[in-house]
Amino acid sequence: MSVKINLGAWTSVFAVPSKIVDEGLKFSDGVKLKVLLYVLRNAGAQLDKKSISEATGVNVTDIPEALDYWISMGVLAKDNSVYFPAEAASDSTAPKKEPVQPKKQEETTAEIARNVNEAKQRFVVTKPQKPDYVFTAQRLATDNELKILVQEAQSALGKTLSNSDISTLLMLKDTCGLHLDVILMLIQYCISIDKGNMRTIEKIGVSWADEGINSVEAADDKIRKAHQASKSFSIVSSAFGLKNAGSPTKKQLEYSSKWVGEWKFSQPMLREAYERCVDKHNTIKWNYIDGILKRWHASDIINLEELKEFEASAAKPKQQTEASYDISELEKINTLDYIE
Repeated sequence: MSVKINLGAWTSVFAVPSKIVDEGLKFSDGVKLKVLLYVLRNAGAQLDKKSISEATGVNVTDIPEALDYWISMGVLAKDNSVYFPAEAASDSTAPKKEPVQPKKQEETTAEIARNVNEAKQRFVVTKPQKPDYVFTAQRLATDNELKILVQEAQSALGKTLSNSDISTLLMLKDTCGLHLDVILMLIQYCISIDKGNMRTIEKIGVSWADEGINSVEAADDKIRKAHQASKSFSIVSSAFGLKNAGSPTKKQLEYSSKWVGEWKFSQPMLREAYERCVDKHNTIKWNYIDGILKRWHASDIINLEELKEFEASAAKPKQQTEASYDISELEKINTLDYIE
């Protein structure tokens, strides 16, 4: 007589501490769980971020954050960049951690509200601080508006947001005080200019907060002006013969908006000003070109024919006593050179 029991997948099992489910599961996400399960499954093996990333599909940059989360929950410990079970840590290798006590829902909600209010009061535009991953996870579990924001952002960007990405959105929402609809408009705008990445979204979002743009109307006006400035720059760069001009600087956008949007100069006039600048300096000086166009605009010159007539009239002997147009004076205009 023989007995054979086929356990299937149960022939290969590994231990998962109850603490992970009892205390760490609620505020963890798929990234944290995938990293921890892979580490536990390969206990005793020498693992690095690259191997964990290849096996789990988790971004390399998110792995330390995931491991540190389990340290904060008392599951893992760390010493000199080496991770090991928290229970195995001795007094000489790792500091003791107080066990994490689960909080009542009422206490957790009140604490989150206090943290949100304190974050808004501490907001400094020049260098806003992103919330840590534990606080972000707590907010994501209790804040429906943040959940909607994350879902909409993932749909627009076509990817699953990392913990760091979510903390950026939370910073824009709470610390910077941007309205949900404004953040979504910001994301769509960044996508429209082929910069749909969280770094650009964060940078522009902070600048919007600095400018007080926190309504759909204000955001719409800002985006409209930004598109107009970009279109004006395209006209200017084409007139100047600039190929692969790349991203314009703030000053270049300001000049382009003024020359094309405000003063209504055509490409032939822009080209003429450009050529005179290059003939004089053998390079492009945006401030010098601005000086030329400023004189033409002040004299109501809008095309090449009018420019030719104006300069011919200025060259007549009867006007030599007081020239109405002196190109040499342009050297004195905007003396602070614009640095490309």
